[in-house]
Order: sequence, then C-alpha cells, then structure tokens
Amino acid sequence: MRIFNRLEEVFLIALFTLALSALTAQLLSRYLLPVQFPWTEELARLTFTWIVFFGAAYAMRTGGLIAVTMLVDALPDRPRAAIAIAMHLAGAVFFAVVAWTGTTVAMKVANLPTIAMGVSSTWEYAAVPAASALMLVRSLGAIRSIWRDGLPRRGVETMI
Repeated sequence: MRIFNRLEEVFLIALFTLALSALTAQLLSRYLLPVQFPWTEELARLTFTWIVFFGAAYAMRTGGLIAVTMLVDALPDRPRAAIAIAMHLAGAVFFAVVAWTGTTVAMKVANLPTIAMGVSSTWEYAAVPAASALMLVRSLGAIRSIWRDGLPRRGVETMI
C-alpha cells in the first residue's frame, strides 16, 4: 500500500510538472518566439483536469477534505462509528455512480480527437472515472477499517 501511495504522489507531481512546463512553453512561444505552440493550452487543461480529480483522491487519503464533525464528535463511540460507516457508504455509492457514468461518457468520446493535439478526448474525460474509482476503493477501505478496528477519536476519520 505504501508503494501505491507513493506512486500516486509521484503521478501528481509529474502532472503538475507537465502542466507547468506546458504553460511555460505557451508563454515563451507567445512572447519570445516567432511561432506559437497551439497544443500547450490544451495540454495544460488536460493535466489540470487530472490534477483536480486525483488531488481530491489524495486529499481523501490524507484527511484533507473538509468535514464538519462538531456534533458527531460529541457522540459516544458506537454512534460515531455508525455515522462514519454510513457516510463512507454514501460516498462509495456516489463514487461508484460517477465512475460508471464517467466511464460511459469517456467511451462515447473515444473517436473524438482534441482540436490541437489530435489525441482521443477519452484522455481528458477518463480523469473523472479513474479518480472516482480510487475514491470508491478508499471509501470501502475506510468502512472495512472502521468495522474491524473501530473509529479513532480524531475528527477527520468521522466523515469522508
């Protein structure tokens, strides 16, 4: 699991580096070079899409998603655990629906090339189902962990 988490971090860093490079190339080509690169804006948009969705999955893993837990934290352990399981279960259902729908949409645009780069639009749309599937797995893992070990007395594990 540690290797998988590290790969996720490296993936996000690589995406950020790629987006930064594309935007730098766009600025250089626009203001310093006699030619403009038409693909830089499209590549930056594509990478930012992946950064946003996988950034949300990363925030979910690290407990960085916002949660209002004041009332839940005041409850005894068993009701807190039940609410946490219900929240993760609702999240899992949501992520499953988004992953399924996103995959359907990504498949529909498979033959539609992007304007500047000419690659399949699936690359852009696939960020949604891929990150949703990862968050689905994380929600199910959280349910399993809470069911097996109980809920720790820290706030971020109470909600998604």
